[in-house]
Amino acid sequence: MREYVCPWWLAYTFDHRLRSLVHKPEKLYGGYVSPGMTAVDIGCGLGFNALGLAGLVGPTGKVIALDIQQKMLDGVMRRARKQGLASRIQPHLAGEDDFALHVEAEFVLAFYMVHEVPDCSRFMPQVRNILGNGGRFMMIEPPFHVTEKAFGKSIHIAEESGLSLKDRPIVRFGRAAVFERSS
Repeated sequence: MREYVCPWWLAYTFDHRLRSLVHKPEKLYGGYVSPGMTAVDIGCGLGFNALGLAGLVGPTGKVIALDIQQKMLDGVMRRARKQGLASRIQPHLAGEDDFALHVEAEFVLAFYMVHEVPDCSRFMPQVRNILGNGGRFMMIEPPFHVTEKAFGKSIHIAEESGLSLKDRPIVRFGRAAVFERSS
């Protein structure tokens, strides 16, 4: 594994229940995600967002928890079973440079992880490819790691990859952008 990827054991320091005091999935994603949808949580870590999305997609929806570390996916599923959400979450082990995912999602999330991607110009087309027409992609980056200039560069690469910027929502402790895939 590359050195820029958050190790699984460090995820416990920020991926815990107190985080819901700052980042409430219902508030952050409720305007974009509804029951029955397919959502993808890229770089899902230990599952804070995947579990929140599972609540929003309901029993008829599906969340694909995507990560390059099996230990992260094991943690997601352990938590999902405890919360009775395991039937809504599908873990997916991606390659380091390839999602290896063939799905048409209505919502894709990349929370605090794009800055860990070695080649954003390779990453963004993969995001576009897993979005269905009209699907939304939300990118949130930590302002303490990612400058506004660097975030702007990621937005530019997303737009060059066929994603249209639709919104710049305010997210506590985050720089955020929402894109739509157009045909």
